[in-house]
Amino acid sequence: MGMKKNTIDVLVIGTEPPCPRCDLMSCLAEELAGEASVEVNVRHCAFDSSEAFALGQKFGRKVGTAKHVADAAGISMDWNAVYALIQSKSDAVGPDRRPAETWTLELDEMLEPCQFVADTVGYFMTPVLVVNGSVKHHGSVPSREKIQVLIFGE
Repeated sequence: MGMKKNTIDVLVIGTEPPCPRCDLMSCLAEELAGEASVEVNVRHCAFDSSEAFALGQKFGRKVGTAKHVADAAGISMDWNAVYALIQSKSDAVGPDRRPAETWTLELDEMLEPCQFVADTVGYFMTPVLVVNGSVKHHGSVPSREKIQVLIFGE
């Protein structure tokens, strides 16, 4: 079943199960789609799926996580600190939470070294926002307003 001609196709590529960053990108895209005056189809796929692999190949890149980027760039990261931050936030919000609820700006800041070099080492780093087949953003969670512009234009 195809989409209507003027439907906007939004794909969020992330981890499976979703990490806080990937889930937040998905939540924001879904919220914006629900408020839109045009039809928006929001889909999700894992960074290691055939669809993500094909997209990466189309642009001469790989699709991966901050860990993949750090390994490719030779960046030493304190992954235990990253996981501890996520776990501490998860403990604070409780067991019935979505991963997006455990996102913090500090998490994005901890992963910035990877985001900064992802392009240099040939990666689209999760979360990846793809609109109508074009990669619009990767490596962090932009503001809701920025995602709105990336999906719908200015």
